[in-house]
Amino acid sequence: MTGASAGMPVPDRLRAAVGADGIVTDPERLAGLSHDVTGPAGALPLCIVAPETLPALQRAVAAATESGLAIVPRGGGMSYTGGYTPSAEGSVLFDLSRLSAVAEIDTANRHAIVEAGCTWAALHDALRGTGFRPPSFGPLSGGVSTVGGAVSHNAMFFGSGSAGSIAGSVLGLEVVLSDGRLLHTGVLRPEAVDALPHGPDPTGLFIGDCGAFGIKARVALRLAPVAGGEAFLSMAFDDPLAMLDAQTALAGRPGLGECFSFDRQAHRNILDRRIGFREKLGAVSGVARGTGGLARAARLPAEGLGFLERADYSLHLSIEGDDAGHAAARAEALRAELAQRGGSDLPDTIPRVTRARPFGPITALLGPRGENWLPVHGALGLTRAAGCMAALRDRFQTAAGDMADAGVTCTVLTVLAPRCVLVEPQFFWPDRLSPFHLAHATPEQVKLHREAPENPRGRALVFELRNAAAEILQAHGAAHMQIGRYYPLLSRLTPAQADIHRRIRAALDPDGRMNPGVLEG
Repeated sequence: MTGASAGMPVPDRLRAAVGADGIVTDPERLAGLSHDVTGPAGALPLCIVAPETLPALQRAVAAATESGLAIVPRGGGMSYTGGYTPSAEGSVLFDLSRLSAVAEIDTANRHAIVEAGCTWAALHDALRGTGFRPPSFGPLSGGVSTVGGAVSHNAMFFGSGSAGSIAGSVLGLEVVLSDGRLLHTGVLRPEAVDALPHGPDPTGLFIGDCGAFGIKARVALRLAPVAGGEAFLSMAFDDPLAMLDAQTALAGRPGLGECFSFDRQAHRNILDRRIGFREKLGAVSGVARGTGGLARAARLPAEGLGFLERADYSLHLSIEGDDAGHAAARAEALRAELAQRGGSDLPDTIPRVTRARPFGPITALLGPRGENWLPVHGALGLTRAAGCMAALRDRFQTAAGDMADAGVTCTVLTVLAPRCVLVEPQFFWPDRLSPFHLAHATPEQVKLHREAPENPRGRALVFELRNAAAEILQAHGAAHMQIGRYYPLLSRLTPAQADIHRRIRAALDPDGRMNPGVLEG
């Protein structure tokens, strides 16, 4: 990384747009906020701009682009594909954390409007007691991840079993274009927020765009009634492909909230972790409030997680229904079907606690012994997932000796959506903590592992295996949510699709100032 940009003067107009307190030029903070999970940016930004109002955001964007600077929007900072790490000198990193209000909750018209810097946890808290929430209501990192960032990456986890990705929950957007103009899409218009879009709606262009088409300022989200009852189900399997087959067979089932799997290595990580899931397990009052039942909640710490030692692979489901009895009946029908496919009963601790405390502190950024963490993912068609999983397994087996020598481990998470399954290999290896870890890991993790030595051999092997996994996923037709600067896009489109993409981007950003380098390749 070079620091040339940090030595350039901030244009007076840019400073005036947001005020002195909205500009950060400290090199240490520039470096820290320019790291993502994969490492540092290719170039240090000139400054970080943190506008406090929508007009200030518009003025700052216009001032930056008219000064010849590139615009790089940053969400909650959870990217692992270089989504907000500038690759060239002369850029401005836009931090929307001060634009974080829940602007409107309208349960009668079933929508909420939030500023893009609002976290999913903050929205979850604001909706508490209303009886409503978005159908797809956030990623696992929702305590830090913002609504704007997740829409830009088209993330998914909570509610995705029935609702799919966050894209299906977006009603409309306010987007600041590269010249500072404000574009309203969908139903997010001040004069008719509850109306249907008039004619073709461009909202979808800005979902999953990684900030390439504009900076999201406000997001209108669909609200749906919270289910009257919840039930939970966990099943053990002896074979990962049999488990995947059983998981994909559940696609589209009514009431399926989350449906995700763990393998042997994930079980070891949970059991070995000094902090994280065990703290969630001990939060009895939170579990009782979230899942209804003090007696059941009181048993969770006693049951513990010892059952993971007896399970090679495990599948975890949350199921919703009109009331508790309806949810329980749905869960029992799914349990019987999974049993026919080779599953055996496990305590439902993991899905129950995951749903009860959806947005707790993120501890998985480091492994149980302070290892670095790096994932790669692909969303696969239901019939393609098994072949891809087998190919991934074969590739990792060929590298098993090198992985053991370098201290590298791998676990593969799968998450079900109605029409696809997300396959996410996650690599762990001992290495020094980066500025990203120091900023986002828990204080105890930093205290325990701050002095970890460098492991260049392990790091190189992980990045090699990550690239190999990405190639396997793409060979099996995987799509990607968090494209960033890592996953190829244009090279995988037809010539006509790529031409339309380039024309749209040029029309919205003729000088190429908006997050250059993302959505390429």
